[in-house]
Amino acid sequence: MPYLYDEPQERYAKSRFLIIALSLLFSILVIRLMYLQVIQAGLNIRLSKENSMRLTIIAPQRGHIYDRHGEILARNRPSYSLCVLPSQLNRRREVVRRLCAIRDSSGSPAFDSTELEATIRKAYARKFDFTRIKDDISFDLMSIAEEHSMELPGIMVVAESRREYPLGPEVFHVLGYMGEIPEKEMDSLRQRGYYYGDLVGTSGIERQYEEVMRGTCGQEYIEVDAHGKSLGPMPNIPKISAVAGSDLYLTLDARLQRVAAREFPDSLKGAVVALDPRSGEVLVMFSSPSIDPNIFSMAGAVKSRRWDAITADTALPLNNRAISGTYTPGSTFKLVSTLAGLETGALAPATLMPLPCRGTFRIGSRTARCWEEKGHGRLDLIRAVQKSCDIYFYQVGLRLGDTVINRYARLAGLGALTGIDLPGEKEGWLSGEEAYNIKFKSRGWVWTRGLLLDLAIGQTQVTTPLQLALMTGGVGNGRFLYRPFLIRGEKDSHDGIVKTRNPVVMDSLRFKRSTIAALHDAMQKAIEPGGTGGWAAVPGVPVGGKTGSAENPQGEKTHALFVACAPIDDPVIAIAVVAENAGHGGSIAAPIAGKILRYYFAETEEGKAVAEKYKKKSERKYD
Repeated sequence: MPYLYDEPQERYAKSRFLIIALSLLFSILVIRLMYLQVIQAGLNIRLSKENSMRLTIIAPQRGHIYDRHGEILARNRPSYSLCVLPSQLNRRREVVRRLCAIRDSSGSPAFDSTELEATIRKAYARKFDFTRIKDDISFDLMSIAEEHSMELPGIMVVAESRREYPLGPEVFHVLGYMGEIPEKEMDSLRQRGYYYGDLVGTSGIERQYEEVMRGTCGQEYIEVDAHGKSLGPMPNIPKISAVAGSDLYLTLDARLQRVAAREFPDSLKGAVVALDPRSGEVLVMFSSPSIDPNIFSMAGAVKSRRWDAITADTALPLNNRAISGTYTPGSTFKLVSTLAGLETGALAPATLMPLPCRGTFRIGSRTARCWEEKGHGRLDLIRAVQKSCDIYFYQVGLRLGDTVINRYARLAGLGALTGIDLPGEKEGWLSGEEAYNIKFKSRGWVWTRGLLLDLAIGQTQVTTPLQLALMTGGVGNGRFLYRPFLIRGEKDSHDGIVKTRNPVVMDSLRFKRSTIAALHDAMQKAIEPGGTGGWAAVPGVPVGGKTGSAENPQGEKTHALFVACAPIDDPVIAIAVVAENAGHGGSIAAPIAGKILRYYFAETEEGKAVAEKYKKKSERKYD
């Protein structure tokens, strides 16, 4: 009887097992259906639509950049890139094999198989975004890709535009360049209307005014067949046109910019800045060494090789030394010491110092020297500026003190950000008892009275070439200090109206007339025969300036500096030149400034009008 009892039990166990197995199977099917139809509903709907249509993003036309006279500085050129859309990429290995079989005009493979595989593999992180596998392709490669589109599913030719800079390295640091959006910034920028693979301004004006010049993307739905080949726009779905970005008109004068680039020796590092002290408009901004921004619009492989060379260059050609190069101002700072003395009444044009210049000056255990070993003898203030006598200004520093001198240095625009409309500006530093003790506390250094000697002749402060040009213009006009700026106007793509930008006053100077008259006299004598800046003279136009040679801890020679403004009695242009590790300002920096000034007053409409006025004034004088 045990046998009869066990048989129903065994059948029951088998039935239960079968029920559980079927239940599990149906549960899996239900879960899978829920996953496909609920959780992945959006993805599957998108994939379904992708089989019949594709959303095409229409990139807007980026705004052009012009100089103050309408000369084109940055424009767009047509370009085509070969892209992959992973969501439509079937038979990946076969597609890669076919691409690697393509040869360019020289018979070399158009693609490197390893790089191609890596790029496509990376592209799968964004399945529905186009990823460039080769940019700025030739017409031949574009034709091959279009002809064999049926054999290359997921591979498409995309029309783009690339930035072109006609002046090349002459304007690189002002304009900047374009680069692909970094992966880490993509998610945040997508919310602002950017798409994967878009190019954005990376430095200079291109970066500062990215949103102004970019415009707004459009979109269009394209009907495609099973192989992804375009069949034209989808009916009943309206196209949204792209909105072009605004054009920008700079204050820069391309002609003067060329002169600065041509006259600045290729072997030297440094910068040139010229501005209009009546408004703050920047006329020239050149930094050396420079690079050609057009390399960033080249094909990827070429761009990569050039980029590697640029980043490895110890001369740091990417740095805009005009706004981020920090230098001790040297004897150009004697203009500030003179200003401080005249404004406070501590100095007058005829002031003589207790000790004449005999080449050395002793304070405590220190013996400080003048650049002229034989000495200058007994000088008044005007001749001390003309001859750039260090011994005279050592005594000025001791008479005035650091607080007074730095008050006028700040008023003249030194040691602080100017607020120019460019990224990357540095503020510099003004030395003095409080600032010095804070900065060098970790080293155990303490301010001493002897440091006033160095402060008065500009060997302890840190400034930028832009600040030096700003200071010179302020000292020249004596009335207002205007914020330097580069964008003169903006042309809206909607209505074509140019919106001009008004100058902004940083400070109202209101220096005494007697102070400005004395400064003008001293600066003009520095350019005349017997002065240190004669190479910057302009026939028929009175120029005022000051040379400088700043200590350079990283080289055998000093940095050469020169600042000037003209005409000295009513300046329309102020200029600063800094040449690193070059020697004396009068022999290196002043000739560069002189070439720019002479071109300005002889060749530009603004300059010729001023020169003509002085010519007539001179003729009346001799009649």
